Amino acid sequence: MPRDLDALLDVFHAASEAVEFVRGMTREQFLSDRKTQLAVLHLVTIMGEAARRTQPAFRIQHGELPWPQMLGMRNRLVHEYDDVDPWLVWDVLQNDLPPLLRQVELLIPQEEGDTGANR
Repeated sequence: MPRDLDALLDVFHAASEAVEFVRGMTREQFLSDRKTQLAVLHLVTIMGEAARRTQPAFRIQHGELPWPQMLGMRNRLVHEYDDVDPWLVWDVLQNDLPPLLRQVELLIPQEEGDTGANR
């Protein structure tokens, strides 16, 4: 379980940073800001890699989380990096990550979730 919790914390922190990176931006600003796009893509890749590191039993136990989508996005970013749609990434940032953060936060012991500034 500690390995799974560590991975879940990595998902949480990477998702939090990705959302923070685009806070206050419009879609048009994001689409024209290559540095922010690349930073966010890196964080989403970290999320997927962290999700991949969780044990299958943990994923089954917490089936409310979108494991296939996290793993699929990671695979797409790593293996099909030349065909990433920034519109889709924006949609993920705006519509998928905020609810994911709320779900993951419920699974993290409070003292663990407060370490965001230290990671």
